[in-house]
Amino acid sequence: MGVAVLGMGICGFTPTSTGLSYREMIAKAAKMAYRDAGVTVDRIDGAVSAEEDFPSGYSIADEYVPDQLGMVRKPVYTIPGDFMHAVASAAMQIETGRFDILVVESYSKASNILTKDEMVRFAFDPVFNRFGLSPHWLAGLELNSFLSETGYTIEEVAEVVVKNRGAAVANSNAPYGDNFSVDDVIGSRPVSLPLTELMCAGYADGAVIAVLGTDQAAHRYAKKPAYISGIGWGSGTSILERRDHSLSIGTAIAADRAYKESGVIDPAREIDAFFVSDTYAHRQLMHMEALGVGDNHDQAVNPDGGVLGGGDLFEATGGARLYAAFSQLRGEAGRCQVNAERVLVHAWRGVPSDSCVVAILDKARRVL
Repeated sequence: MGVAVLGMGICGFTPTSTGLSYREMIAKAAKMAYRDAGVTVDRIDGAVSAEEDFPSGYSIADEYVPDQLGMVRKPVYTIPGDFMHAVASAAMQIETGRFDILVVESYSKASNILTKDEMVRFAFDPVFNRFGLSPHWLAGLELNSFLSETGYTIEEVAEVVVKNRGAAVANSNAPYGDNFSVDDVIGSRPVSLPLTELMCAGYADGAVIAVLGTDQAAHRYAKKPAYISGIGWGSGTSILERRDHSLSIGTAIAADRAYKESGVIDPAREIDAFFVSDTYAHRQLMHMEALGVGDNHDQAVNPDGGVLGGGDLFEATGGARLYAAFSQLRGEAGRCQVNAERVLVHAWRGVPSDSCVVAILDKARRVL
């Protein structure tokens, strides 16, 4: 049984969203997604939610999800991870044969959080790693290790920022689009040297909804579905002292599983566009290396501006990558459009983890 993305909806993305509550954002995105998928609430069997209590600001945050999605008295399964982890869970549930259509939800109301860095810092080990300083120290350590071990230069890392934020100028959903030079990026405010402020994605508000279903549901309801031909996830060790900070083991594990499931042998030749996590500029290069593609300038990588251009949405960040990829396959990416029949979507949970997801999406169903 295959799994398809029937439709998607978003609300955002903006650095602040004072005009809407998070509930209103979710409801608006859900209505958009259901219309896009050609389904009504009564056709949906349940939901998978990617939520964390800390960003929401109260315990059991997911209890507020069913109302906005129209899932009252239907099963809602919560994933404490990225949106793409929730997509993987929904895909597995559909493949059991017990569900025809599921909705995946996540959101960010980052503008409500006064001390974002403190919240991120709380994810670190409280005894050995939760230092009284910026949690971005780990990203700076990674960057130093990556440059030392791979031969990449700080100028090449800065070029990722120049390219992605420049591409985001043409993307109406990306609030951080701007024109910078390599010198601007390297010379911006130090965060954890050599990591600078412009190498880090800014936070944004937004909600992302995806409607997933069987191939039969896609044929019955959706006008422009996309097909998940492979998906995998993996994590590097959670013990920072034992981790190789120059590479992403989680990405490599996830990619290997997704490639095997989708039949991809040579990703550089078989995949037309890559939508990968660039929450930190060096992470785009690191992830592309782990995906087995490297810094291949023939490939379209984050043509919409990526996370650097669109903003860090906490749990919903991978959902924005999926939405960008889905739009590309449907020819609806506007001035960010590239010619793509098969795309790769990558998500990273963020520091201090190395937990990643890789999914391969096709414009048309492929039979292996």
